[in-house]
Amino acid sequence: MIKIFKVILFISYAVFSYAGTKSLTDIKSLKAQIEETTFLNNDIKKSTYNLKFVKPNKFRKDVLTPELNKGEIYTYIGNEKSVYLPFFAQVTKENIDLEENDIMGAINYLLNIEKKDPNFVKEYYEKKVKFLKLENGVKIEIENLKNVGEYLLPFTFHIYEGGSKVATLNIDNYTINPKIADSEFILK
Repeated sequence: MIKIFKVILFISYAVFSYAGTKSLTDIKSLKAQIEETTFLNNDIKKSTYNLKFVKPNKFRKDVLTPELNKGEIYTYIGNEKSVYLPFFAQVTKENIDLEENDIMGAINYLLNIEKKDPNFVKEYYEKKVKFLKLENGVKIEIENLKNVGEYLLPFTFHIYEGGSKVATLNIDNYTINPKIADSEFILK
């Protein structure tokens, strides 16, 4: 779950760091719906959730399916993670653990990718880019780039760890720069 979250955050920053013909500095927030399929020990799990993201460090995930997890909400603000579990009608808060701190490393990597790898950016705009490799070894295959307004955005990702496919993310219903109140990231 944490690794999938890292990839989702990575994707969010990838959108902000590379996408489109319009300057990405104009993108301050993003909403999307994500269908996630994970592959673990010959077991396939599917989930769907709404994603809200506000630069630089606010992230919210509202689980829609499966029914067992419907209504769960995960928020991240800086180094704090909050989780609402409707089954228990409770919110728990915790500092992001060491593994989740890799998220910030991935963000910093992506924010600096244009300085580090102009060839990648060129390939992205030409829709030729196929793979991203994070510093932690996670490999992301990008498929299905489409224009949304004046931005070129990815709609399908395949995530690999150690040569094995661990997940596929299908993204839909992008909204660029929606108004998202700070209160949406605070669970009580």
